[in-house]
Amino acid sequence: MSKTESRLPGKIEALAAFFSGIMLAGAFSPWDFWPLALVSLAPLLGLSSLLPPKKAMAAGLLFGLGRGLAQMYWLNVVITQYGGLPWAVSILLFGLLALYLALYPAAFAYFVSRTGKRGIPLLLSAPLAWAALEWIRSLLLTGFPWLPLANSLAFCPQLLQSAEWWGAPGLSAGLVMINALVMKGFFAFKDKGRICFSGLAWLLAGVIIVAGAWGLGQKRMDQIQSLAQKSPHIPVSVVQGDISIFDIQNPEKKVSVVQKHLALSGKEAEKIKKRPWLIVWSESAGPFYMLSEARPTLKVLEGARELGAYITLGTMGSVAVNGTYAPTNRSFLADPLGRPHGWYDKVHLVPFGEYVPWDNLLFFVRAIAALGRDFAPGEKGATLKAGPAVLGPLICYESIFSELALSQRRKGADLIINQTNDAWFGRTGASRQHLSHLVLRSVENRMSCARSANSGISGFIEPDGTVHQLTGLFTEAVQTRELPLLKINTFFTGHGDVFSKAAFGISLLLLLVTLRPGFRNKQEV
Repeated sequence: MSKTESRLPGKIEALAAFFSGIMLAGAFSPWDFWPLALVSLAPLLGLSSLLPPKKAMAAGLLFGLGRGLAQMYWLNVVITQYGGLPWAVSILLFGLLALYLALYPAAFAYFVSRTGKRGIPLLLSAPLAWAALEWIRSLLLTGFPWLPLANSLAFCPQLLQSAEWWGAPGLSAGLVMINALVMKGFFAFKDKGRICFSGLAWLLAGVIIVAGAWGLGQKRMDQIQSLAQKSPHIPVSVVQGDISIFDIQNPEKKVSVVQKHLALSGKEAEKIKKRPWLIVWSESAGPFYMLSEARPTLKVLEGARELGAYITLGTMGSVAVNGTYAPTNRSFLADPLGRPHGWYDKVHLVPFGEYVPWDNLLFFVRAIAALGRDFAPGEKGATLKAGPAVLGPLICYESIFSELALSQRRKGADLIINQTNDAWFGRTGASRQHLSHLVLRSVENRMSCARSANSGISGFIEPDGTVHQLTGLFTEAVQTRELPLLKINTFFTGHGDVFSKAAFGISLLLLLVTLRPGFRNKQEV
């Protein structure tokens, strides 16, 4: 056997790793079969415990590729249908992203194999390593924390409630622990070849943890719902204009886009008996420079006055940067008197979409992608005041970064406003994947959320993590709901994501310990 072959798992192991990654993808949107998240990591954990570190790393890479290819398939729609690039380029870029994301489970499998063979308990090493690697993924290369393991529970609110303590990373670690118990139970049966007490004990421990978390979660949901009923409420309407991307980019359509949103908003006005009233339009509802372009700006301000409502819409802004002006992606707020009432500029910009990172090194990208001037980022934690509500705007994929909602909550926000245009995703499951992150932000900080997406999915999330009145894709829609403005601070709000940092520190320490000469060698399963 060659040196290269010795580093690769066998065919059975490779297939098991790859297809368990695909199976894990089924736990997430758009399929949302969350029980798969309790067992789909068990094969990788078993392989990592049995195989030497380098083979385990290869198995982890195959697992990650299976998961990435099954979850991120929608990227080809974005690149070809809306990016205008050929399928060959799309497949190449898609493959590179899947390969990059697969590096994290590869590192996870290597770590589990190495520490396990040095006597470090799997129930300690695996959950911490997974949480640490998710944290690294949220930081590295500008950060891409898309679909952490915790998001598999986004539409199972009973199991989400502990996120108010340890955030999404803690939930991810908990799921890895359940998978580790399943794996240990399976190996106990495999070794004995018959029903055995130890195998049943491992599996029973997993069942008890899940059942206990469910029961405590339901109790906590009841408590939050009771507090929400006693809290101040504000009526909120989310408007889904379903504007074609090509119309948004057409300068002659600016006023008609605003008029369509005003018409949809006006249909709700008669139903609203309580004032003030908040109307949320999507990220692309104002395809112009608000306050700089008179006609569409006046339409918005006059509409807010006639409706007697606060209107917040996604638009363009500009700020002074180094003696010149740079564009911003802006959430603008107009008040019921028809006056400007403040704005929020997007903080976490999309690399290669809104700016070119490492511009000196990647100088050629701007020309190839036909990108103009970089957008300027806004102030982290900025909020807006709309009557009794303090708004925490999150524009587009800012909802996937927990620190942004956290910083707004700390500055008094009690209502998350997520404005996005997910039309780029087509009719794929990506819009629901995007929405799933917002559920975690709601539970972590116990805030209500209103989401307006140009083409869907729009709707509401309450502080207990339940979703309400979700719209379909590519249809005009208006939904209205009275949302509670809950005024409690969670442990996560007060202390931030301490779990990820602790998991990283402990994992690094465990890895360093195993590197010590003479450290014991033990097979861990």
